[in-house]
Amino acid sequence: MDAQKNLPRLVFLDGPGPPPPEWYLPKLTKSFEVHVLWAPTGDPERDASHAGTLSRYCAHSPLLGGDDALRAIVDFSREWRAEGILGFSELVVTETHAAALELGLPANSPESLPALRSKEAQRTALAKGGVPVPGFASVFSLSDLVRAVAEVGLPAVLKPSAGVGSMATYPVTEDVDLAGLWDMATSRYTADPRGDGSVHFVLEEMLIGERWHDDPRYAPYVSVESLVQDGSVTHCAVTDKFPLSEPFRENGNVFPSNLPRHRIDSILECATQAIQALGIRNSMVHTEVMLTAAGPRIIEVNSRLGGAAIEMLQLSFDYDVVTAMADIATGRPIAPMGPRLRSTGQYVPQAPARDVTLAQVPTVEQLMAFEEVVEAELFYQVGDRPDWARGTSGGKLARLIATSESPEPLLDLADFLASDKAFTYVSD
Repeated sequence: MDAQKNLPRLVFLDGPGPPPPEWYLPKLTKSFEVHVLWAPTGDPERDASHAGTLSRYCAHSPLLGGDDALRAIVDFSREWRAEGILGFSELVVTETHAAALELGLPANSPESLPALRSKEAQRTALAKGGVPVPGFASVFSLSDLVRAVAEVGLPAVLKPSAGVGSMATYPVTEDVDLAGLWDMATSRYTADPRGDGSVHFVLEEMLIGERWHDDPRYAPYVSVESLVQDGSVTHCAVTDKFPLSEPFRENGNVFPSNLPRHRIDSILECATQAIQALGIRNSMVHTEVMLTAAGPRIIEVNSRLGGAAIEMLQLSFDYDVVTAMADIATGRPIAPMGPRLRSTGQYVPQAPARDVTLAQVPTVEQLMAFEEVVEAELFYQVGDRPDWARGTSGGKLARLIATSESPEPLLDLADFLASDKAFTYVSD
């Protein structure tokens, strides 16, 4: 840590989600003096292990997670004379930018902050900025939901206004029991620690995707990973997606996109319009886009990169986006990207949308035996019951990163993970 002295000072807000500290802290500490603020879980063994990992790279303090985390961040950053504040997790986005704004450090505009946490505020801001959005309505009660269905129409999607990882997100069709759906959605959302505890949902007109890829193993939606500095947008790449598991759980993606250039250009133009409409000025951005017959349409915009985009940018472009994001947070120019070197896949295979017990699970060694796989982690074992109702996070059976010269072997790996050669189940 002595080598960090006289480097720019960066406060890093540690939050849940990839990549692990072992992946990003070695990069950050090469160019910055880093102090990590993190939230204890209350599990002494787990917290001691996490603190030990952080101590290998830099100083840290267990300051997050209290009643006034924002004040703790601001007070520490001011006293430590931080030159920038950075966080990768969606759960610390608001605090990251609010603290930086209070201290006069690079951040998103004040008007952008509500729209980066609230889906209702985001839809409103996008529409005000001239970006086409589906019809939507706020829902606070069952009677609101009934009125919203009549206003928005069906099919539609019910989702929390403040939610992550497809939590408590459900399709609404003609045959759905609205009372039962409302009870299920609100009970699951309020019980999930990732939510804000409020009963505030949004009903949105369902965007109907159209196949733009030649290969049917791709889904009709994509994401865009971008860097924004002083309002100037740099798009890193478009990411192709695997088809969703019910109700809206992600299975992974392939990076960069295999779509033709004219399709890519239309997607990037749509993402740029959304970023500008929301007032995002200094941030990494993950924009999800549905591919429709009327053109690309915004699903949502997040002030973070996609789940594995940090690793994927390194593997596909040899690009150190970790340092680039820290440069944005501290007001330093970012390095340009080079050409594509290879394709990269991320995999989070999902359990079925029903209560099952795992009967067969591959070992990490078996997964790492695939030539393309560079990272593999299992979340469930034989005999476990996957918590699929918690969305993508609870239903994912494993997480893999793989790389190849072309997308084809990565699609074949997705086929394997979705087959009974990888995971099998017994219905409960």
